[in-house]
Amino acid sequence: MTKILIIGAGGQIPHFLIPLLQKQTDSEITLFGRNATKLNYDVARKISGDAGNLADLIPAMENQDIIYMNFDNKQITEVVIQGMQKTGVRRIIQAGVLSVYGEVGEPFATWNTRMLGGEVARNRGIEALETSNLDYTYMRMTWLYNGTQSDYVASPKGEPFLGAQISRQAISQFVVDNIIGKRNDLRASIGLWEPGSENKAKPDWY
Repeated sequence: MTKILIIGAGGQIPHFLIPLLQKQTDSEITLFGRNATKLNYDVARKISGDAGNLADLIPAMENQDIIYMNFDNKQITEVVIQGMQKTGVRRIIQAGVLSVYGEVGEPFATWNTRMLGGEVARNRGIEALETSNLDYTYMRMTWLYNGTQSDYVASPKGEPFLGAQISRQAISQFVVDNIIGKRNDLRASIGLWEPGSENKAKPDWY
């Protein structure tokens, strides 16, 4: 049985990810967040704590196989890495952002830059992950929406980022695919978007 710790379990992606994990894996799930004990999920463990506090993290990390981190902050990622090194956990999948390398292609790039500004590429978890010895997957996610579409395009670092949108369901499927071995994106920064959104100048809902 794979033991999975979700950090930031109160976010929107876990709303889709947790049911997929329960349906497609035999994993034991632990939820961690500031108010995790109040979350309405039928899972084995819920631990409330501060992800920026090593003393809170370590008890939650002990004996885990995989960590899914549902937000992107370099300072907190560094604390998570410290906790992983102390507890011996090597595998982490982190929800991140697009344009950390200036990799977004047109026609989407102009709109994306106008909406996000120039600071998006700074102080991101990928900076800490790439200098660690961990088996990481950093997800450079395009603009997210709630929907049932589960297909995704996975674009490795070094290739242009072309897609304007992706569902949280598809992001969750990518995470599960890495957990069950359908994909093995180890020490990888992966761009993720919805097939067919490559030539859009902006997401459909804008």
